[in-house]
Amino acid sequence: MKSFELLPAGAEPAALPVPQGLGSPVLFRNSAWFIKVRWIVIGLFLAAGAAGRLFSQAFRASGLVVPHRGLWLLAGGLTAANLFFHFYSRGFTAASPLPRIKKVVWLQILIDLAAVTFLVHLIGSTDTFIAFTYLFHITLSCIFFPQRESLLVWIIASVFYLAAVALELTGVWRGPGILAVVFFADQDSVTLKALFAGSAVFVWFIVWYFVSSLSEAVRRQDRILSQANEQLLKADQEKTRQVLLTTHDLKAPFAGIESNIQVLKSLHWDKIPEQVQAIIEKIDHRSQALRERIRDILVLGDLKAHGAGRAPASPLDLGQVVAAALEELAEKAESRRISFTVEVPSLMISGDRERLSILVSNLISNAVSYSYEGGKVTVKAAKTGEQVMFSVSDRGIGIKEESLPHIFEEYYRTKSAAQHNANSTGLGLSIVREIARAGGMKIRVESEVERGTTIEVFIPTGGA
Repeated sequence: MKSFELLPAGAEPAALPVPQGLGSPVLFRNSAWFIKVRWIVIGLFLAAGAAGRLFSQAFRASGLVVPHRGLWLLAGGLTAANLFFHFYSRGFTAASPLPRIKKVVWLQILIDLAAVTFLVHLIGSTDTFIAFTYLFHITLSCIFFPQRESLLVWIIASVFYLAAVALELTGVWRGPGILAVVFFADQDSVTLKALFAGSAVFVWFIVWYFVSSLSEAVRRQDRILSQANEQLLKADQEKTRQVLLTTHDLKAPFAGIESNIQVLKSLHWDKIPEQVQAIIEKIDHRSQALRERIRDILVLGDLKAHGAGRAPASPLDLGQVVAAALEELAEKAESRRISFTVEVPSLMISGDRERLSILVSNLISNAVSYSYEGGKVTVKAAKTGEQVMFSVSDRGIGIKEESLPHIFEEYYRTKSAAQHNANSTGLGLSIVREIARAGGMKIRVESEVERGTTIEVFIPTGGA
């Protein structure tokens, strides 16, 4: 027997992330991510400083001098900054105003660039390739910011780095360096170091230009897609509104047709020829099917329009709801010689009575419709922790494994289901899905072809 689960709203697996440009949620998430990464970097600085202190002789023998005091000082400064960002960011959420979040992100970038400059000075600004660590922030700024703002990050990084190099070359701020042996000791080394620093900044610019251009193209395409998606959503909403209006307008004509048919059947049936009676029976049958379709369309439209905010939840007895649904469906079940086995005690839950009645009725009606003549439908309910598990089982046609994920889609019917029940609207389980999502319910479906189907709904008690 194969199974499928429909999770409540908010518990479904997240969709693949869609770039949102420079919105608050994106910057908020990345601000928090920066804080986490900074803790890792602090740990690395502390570990490197400890290793340099404990194994200084071994490092010196290999031609390296680890500036452990400088690394510890850097770790201490970043720790203080990170604690500030951590506690200050507690007042932010993804919905916070963009300017506030942006200020924090920019402050983090400035402090990080200052820290990188100090690190570059410690390791060797022109004697090693440590200067290329600036590319980390330059590249990320291209992704998170528009091109002008990311250019500003490149400018700040370049100013910080070139200022440090200038101070070192003039002897104002001598860098300890990690190399025990300086390879360029003569006067020409000043020119070489200046060329090294200039070429590094030039490489940063090239990287910035390509990455920022690609990021701008992606953001531009994202804006186009977002606008197109918004237009499609508006068009779909308008189409749904028109369908609901038209469907609502059809209620009165079909009600008139059905009432006139009942008048014919009750007052003039004996006077009508049999051939005409057969035609009237067909009209009556079609009218009933269309009335059910109209009802389902309007119910589904109401659920989509109002979601979870239509009516406040109230305590109610699930046993009473099930009993009312069984009474309503008794005639339909009797016409197909379907018997019920009911094991539903009095169980208090919290919810919208009307919606829960529709959910229970649709599930039982489905089980009756897709059972074989003379079949049996079992209805059960039991409390499991903070939930009530309500289940409906039949011994009917069952559902193929590949069809299980689609049975809650609107108007979806398998070929065997359409052949077995030609009058189905294809909306019953879609309505169940919307009610379950609005009520925070999980649905599990187990089915086997020609052996039957079991649908379980886990209803939160809500403290009832």
